Amino acid sequence: MVFGVKSTSTCAIGVMARAPSAAGKTRLAPHLSAPRLVALRAALLADTLDVVARAARLIDIDVVIFFAPADGEAEIAALSSDAFPRVCQSGGDLGQRMRSALEHLIGQRGYDAALLVGADIPFLSAARIAEARETLQANGGVVLGPADDGGYYLIGMMHVHAALFGQIKWSTGTVLTETMRSADRLGIEARLIGSAYDIDTIDDLGRLERDLASVSPETAPHVRAWFSEG
Repeated sequence: MVFGVKSTSTCAIGVMARAPSAAGKTRLAPHLSAPRLVALRAALLADTLDVVARAARLIDIDVVIFFAPADGEAEIAALSSDAFPRVCQSGGDLGQRMRSALEHLIGQRGYDAALLVGADIPFLSAARIAEARETLQANGGVVLGPADDGGYYLIGMMHVHAALFGQIKWSTGTVLTETMRSADRLGIEARLIGSAYDIDTIDDLGRLERDLASVSPETAPHVRAWFSEG
């Protein structure tokens, strides 16, 4: 595990990353061979790491990778040319792990603001990360990036609002709605940025292949390569 110290940046982005060889994307398993599924997870993660590296260069934001499982660090490190600090994810459900990651960035490392993103958002961009940071730093509260499946692909805050991660039915289509309602009950202002979609189903994968045909060839190069190898 690599530990670092806070730079002059006041904001950090944490990537919640799972080693490609670890179990995941189970709804795609009936449609893809095991090697193709591992390769897809690797491509999605590699594209995410490229985007956050670009954001780090363009908008002065630090990057920390929160990895799982505990023995997956080397596999994840191999997918990025940047030596980002890496921290093993805590135990517990997704909410507990995200809360712990934010506590690490804000509480332990002392950042004024922190964002978290997943590792399977093909159209994540440095501009979207900048939008999230600017929204958060201008307004405080919580910033959320809505996902088309009813969850969120990004969350950011300047103080760790631990209660936002409790009593949520994770991996359901009500995650964003429940989080917004919880923020309202707690008196926390929640602001939304642009939406995106992640890749969980074969329909998502088909949508992605179609969408990639109409955007810059620089978008999601590792996933593009995965499609071309299929």
